[in-house]
Amino acid sequence: MFDKKVFIDFDGVIFDTEKRVVEKKQNPDISWNEFFEKLDWFQLLEESQVINNAIEYILECQVRSQQIAILTKIHTLIEMEAKVKALRSRKVEVPVLFVPPHIKKSQIYLLNNGEILIDDSIKNLIDWELNGGKGIYFNEDLTSNNQFETVKTLSKIL
Repeated sequence: MFDKKVFIDFDGVIFDTEKRVVEKKQNPDISWNEFFEKLDWFQLLEESQVINNAIEYILECQVRSQQIAILTKIHTLIEMEAKVKALRSRKVEVPVLFVPPHIKKSQIYLLNNGEILIDDSIKNLIDWELNGGKGIYFNEDLTSNNQFETVKTLSKIL
């Protein structure tokens, strides 16, 4: 259990949406922005799987009143709505902070106390630490990274 506030990434940490998005974008001629606008986010989240009991760990943190929040990139307002509904329908009541395109997570939540980010993106973790936080690399295969502590479940937050 951490004594600092913990932020958890959504895509690739809580739900396996990231790999599903890559699988769905087959046409190289369509831009990512165009693809995201046309993507049925509700269907994507319905088809997606929770990674390694992530929701159960988050719910346990809620019961313990631990300071956690979800910090997730979004590409459209529909994606934002679908993510909120996917979480709330599973009784997840922690705050959800949304990061629009071309903005860094450290620009949405201004770090001031060594807050922790669990994320599957090394780029996000580097930026987080450059701004005073602690990064933990989430990797389902537990492929380690020399720069960051690596976890494959959210059990570390308990």
